[in-house]
Amino acid sequence: MSERAASSGIGASTSCDVNELSRIADTDRAALLEFVNECVDSREDDEDEDEDEDENHRTSNTRTRLMAFMRTLERYRERAVLLDPLLEALISPLTKTVAEEVSSERTHSRRVLRCCEALDAISSLRGWKTCVRFYPNSTKYLEPAVRMLRDARTFDRSRRVSWEVQRVTLAWLSLLALVPFDLLTIDSDMDATSSDVNTIPRVVRVLMYECKLFLGDPGACRDVAAQTLAKLVTRPDMKSVLRDFMSWSSSALRGDVNVESESMFLVPGILRTLAAIYKIGRRDALLEFAESSWQDVENTRETNLAKDSTLIRQLSIKLACRVGLAFLKPRVVSWRYDRGSRRLEDNIRGSSNVNDEERLAIAIHDDDDGEDVHVAIDGIVEICLRGLRDSETFVRWGAAKALGRIASRLPQDFADEIVGAILECFSVIENDSTWHGACLALAELARRGLLLPNRLSEVVPLCVQALTYDVRRGAHSIGAHVRDAAAYVCWALSRAYAPDDFAPFVHGLAPTLLMVACFDREVNCRRAASAAFQEAVGRLGKFPHGIDIVNFADYFSLGSKTRAALDVAPFVCQFVEYRRPLMEHVLDVKLTHWECSTRRLAARAIGILGDLDPEWVAEVGVETVLARTRSLDLPSRHGSIIALGEMLLVTSRMITRLDSDVNVRVLNLISEIGNEVIFTGEGGLLIRSATCRLIECVARAVGSVSMDAYTRDALVAIAEASMESSSEDVQSAASSAICALADARFPVDNAADMRRLVMNHVALLQSDSHVVRRGSARLLGGLPVSVLMGRSVDGVASWRVIIDSLAKTVADSHVETRVCAVMSLAELTCTVLRNSGGVTSGADVAFVGEHVVDALLTCLSDYTTDNRGDVGSWLREAAMKALPLVIGAIQSRVVEVDAHRCRQVISGVLKQAFEKIDRVRCQALVTLTLLARGGEPNRQETRIAYGVTVRALYQAPCGLAILRDVLPETVEGALDASHAASLFDTMRSMLCVEDYAYDVLSGWFLSAGSLGDSLARFSTDALLRAMSEYDGVPTLVVQSIVKTLRENKHNDRVTIPVLRVCDVLMSRGVVDGSNVPVELIDAVRAELYSSRDISKLLAGCACLSHFVRSANEGLHKSSTLGMLALLANKFPRVRSATAEHMYLALLSLHEPSRDDEDATHLLSSNCWDAPTSATKDVRKQLYAAFGLELPPFMLKECTRAAKAKAVDGEGNYAALVHDVGF
Repeated sequence: MSERAASSGIGASTSCDVNELSRIADTDRAALLEFVNECVDSREDDEDEDEDEDENHRTSNTRTRLMAFMRTLERYRERAVLLDPLLEALISPLTKTVAEEVSSERTHSRRVLRCCEALDAISSLRGWKTCVRFYPNSTKYLEPAVRMLRDARTFDRSRRVSWEVQRVTLAWLSLLALVPFDLLTIDSDMDATSSDVNTIPRVVRVLMYECKLFLGDPGACRDVAAQTLAKLVTRPDMKSVLRDFMSWSSSALRGDVNVESESMFLVPGILRTLAAIYKIGRRDALLEFAESSWQDVENTRETNLAKDSTLIRQLSIKLACRVGLAFLKPRVVSWRYDRGSRRLEDNIRGSSNVNDEERLAIAIHDDDDGEDVHVAIDGIVEICLRGLRDSETFVRWGAAKALGRIASRLPQDFADEIVGAILECFSVIENDSTWHGACLALAELARRGLLLPNRLSEVVPLCVQALTYDVRRGAHSIGAHVRDAAAYVCWALSRAYAPDDFAPFVHGLAPTLLMVACFDREVNCRRAASAAFQEAVGRLGKFPHGIDIVNFADYFSLGSKTRAALDVAPFVCQFVEYRRPLMEHVLDVKLTHWECSTRRLAARAIGILGDLDPEWVAEVGVETVLARTRSLDLPSRHGSIIALGEMLLVTSRMITRLDSDVNVRVLNLISEIGNEVIFTGEGGLLIRSATCRLIECVARAVGSVSMDAYTRDALVAIAEASMESSSEDVQSAASSAICALADARFPVDNAADMRRLVMNHVALLQSDSHVVRRGSARLLGGLPVSVLMGRSVDGVASWRVIIDSLAKTVADSHVETRVCAVMSLAELTCTVLRNSGGVTSGADVAFVGEHVVDALLTCLSDYTTDNRGDVGSWLREAAMKALPLVIGAIQSRVVEVDAHRCRQVISGVLKQAFEKIDRVRCQALVTLTLLARGGEPNRQETRIAYGVTVRALYQAPCGLAILRDVLPETVEGALDASHAASLFDTMRSMLCVEDYAYDVLSGWFLSAGSLGDSLARFSTDALLRAMSEYDGVPTLVVQSIVKTLRENKHNDRVTIPVLRVCDVLMSRGVVDGSNVPVELIDAVRAELYSSRDISKLLAGCACLSHFVRSANEGLHKSSTLGMLALLANKFPRVRSATAEHMYLALLSLHEPSRDDEDATHLLSSNCWDAPTSATKDVRKQLYAAFGLELPPFMLKECTRAAKAKAVDGEGNYAALVHDVGF
């Protein structure tokens, strides 16, 4: 339904417009034609080739060009029609080449194979039925094509033959089978055949035999073979062949001519062939076989094979439908409903005719019911009705179309019985598949005008039920496909009926379609309902305010569930005709939905929609949800509690009068829930969160709910208890509730309570429980200014105490607590600086800048990891979100952040912009854009009530102008600009700014040395380009590598990527190895010392190997010592890799010395996977070959070995003397 609905006016989503698609087709035209010409012009001599080689005909270059050709075609998979102007130019040369080769009996040449592969690629994209029109259709090709098919099947598969050749040949034969000449006159062997087979040409017998074999093929050739057979046997001169095939197919379906294991593939092929025969053949020629075919369908449907095979069931229904159409005369029944011509001109001309009701009455009266309907029709209809209940969608779809086709040839009474049978499928005892199939069948009947207006009174209410079909099953629900199909029914009804006939049902159908369009949880259902509504508006013109709604509720605005419910629904509800139905739908259906997110979205929606009708909220909504709050059903109870809070806010905003007892009932409800077992039992987290939200709404609904101090303290106690929950949702709701109570319900002069609240949660920041610390950190940022401006016992302002405590909490061991502290710092800063009752003195603003900004800068260097990965990225991302808010709040006091901190902020965020996590890079670009260009930060995820605007930083050091040039123009463009493919290349000019270069490279190294293929490739290529373009950058990069290795010694998160980058830079030759400072080698060796990480050792080994051949004596000596030390490493893999790198490095020397050659021989002639003791002498020789002294650890080994040998020698001499007798 979604595609059909979209094509009816809403339009499908696409990334390119029509003009761009045309340009793409023109660009690829040359590439496609070039490959075709290559296939046509190739002239290989196949006769001299070794035919026993596997895939000898597919050279690597040919295969590469073919894959490129297929990739070019694949770009048009969703818009293949754009290739139609090119089809003849692509297909004709290929088919002409195949025809020439086949006529020359070169059926196995490389040219044939390549041409067939290209033809199959085109046919798979555009459809072989479309492409076959451009194949040669001369009669002289019939026999060569049959011979080619036979050879393609029998020739050894290892000898350059593939299924593409078979499918292309079968498709070609489907065209040649229609030659307008008697096949007896075409067969060249007719004179040589015996007299008993004169009536069947040999070419036909061979083709029949081959195609029958392909009917059992499990691949794509089976479908093409079925069409070829159908076109052949339905020729007027092939009656005897048709009779033979019908007899053979009946035997095969019964299992007489094939084994059971082959039936799985053969039966679908036979059924598809029979269905094609009944579609193509003449009715008078097929009637004699119809009875037999119907019996075959009945028998096949009852087999176990059909029960297990969806394809067999679908083809059985298709064949049954075609047989049924053969039993019925082709005609357009006069009783069908005709709404008139779709052309306005024709309708105007026919305006003088009798009206539709009179015309329909005359048609039904004149309908020819005298002809008996074949008895098999009842069974065929029964099979189709059973098909509507099938578990597979495409079987139900086929059954629905079959019912529509059969009903279009039946008398009116019989067709009406089919309609009644379909309507009976809409029963509560039927499953979702039956409802879906029935919807499809109704749509097919309506499209064909077979659903008469007198049935609309039954159909439309059932369609309304189907539009809201949603049945919970376990942890999920079913019914999306039913709602989608119901929208398709509405779309079909809108197109089928005249406005006057459909007018009585508009007021029941229009609100339901808009309910689905605005509130359905599935995007395809929302868009399908919108398409049906748009079709009805355009065709019928009876839907109130249809044009306005269609313009607003378009394909894209309904793509987001949140936007549809919170933006589109309020627009629709401004029209009184739809307001109450939509609000009642939300109240009765969505607030009791099984999915928690749907209930929460419904509560938000009812809060927005309630402003349009506050009287309904007060009189109906509040009473309804209050009654449901005691329901035993958890979803109903949860939805009613969160909706009650939103409704109270509505009544407070709109100053709507509530019943006198509502205040008491709401407060009693909160107390009762807090004391119930469900508050801590199953589903307790949902109820806790909902109750805290209700407390928050009650606190803010000052005009609707009143409370005394005792009640306020009781509500605070409930929320405080929820703060200890481990759920972040519950803690967030509880902190918001406490803040709302403090803001709206604490008296201004009640300083003691305010002080107690602040000091209590400041103390809890030091709690042993990380859950408690997280909750308090979250709460303190949302306190109102009236509480923050209070004084502690020592006389210090509360906000100073809180900022100081939160700044220390940023170093907490629990990452979620640190994230909460960061966001609270931003919220608190904005509250005390942006509020008119906040701080005003310059010293206070400086305190905020010093503590808050410094704390956020500390967070930018947090790289904590645990079993969840880089959890420190959460903190870095939160800090980057908070920085613009804090800086904007400071600037609001006409104070600028000092230049030193500005440089630190820009440097820290720039580093994040080059790191490897996508979302961190994106947030970094957003933050940089705000700081460099100015703007309004996003505060949707915060509790900041005042808008914050950031002014561009002008106090930062030089380089800000360059930064502005490379940043996106707007914050919205940061998402596209953060892609690795463009970010590194665009911002590489920042390496020219000395103040930021090291921080940029610190993040860049992590990306370039990461394991992600695309990220590492894009970042490395951009770094290489920058080093080639900008003078001084290569030296700067090397210095940064040395500095990074020294500052992050044995920090594998940093050093391993840096070593990889160093290896890549040296191997690409962008750094002069002779000018590299020896400090780099020393830093690498120091990092590798005593390391047990194999990946680090391998990266360091590769890095050192580049300097073994250096002309600089210091570099050569230091790197060689490091490599020789790695040859004694305990890991065999490291020793082998080191030997290999050294060997390759020595081989690359232009003029190797004798010692270098000896070292090369030693490295290549020994097994370095062996234990280190076995290679000890070899390593000594290597030290000698390089002219290096043995390191201390080897000298100690030699000393120990010498002493052991001496002791062993003395023992042997004493034994000898003793034996001799001295």
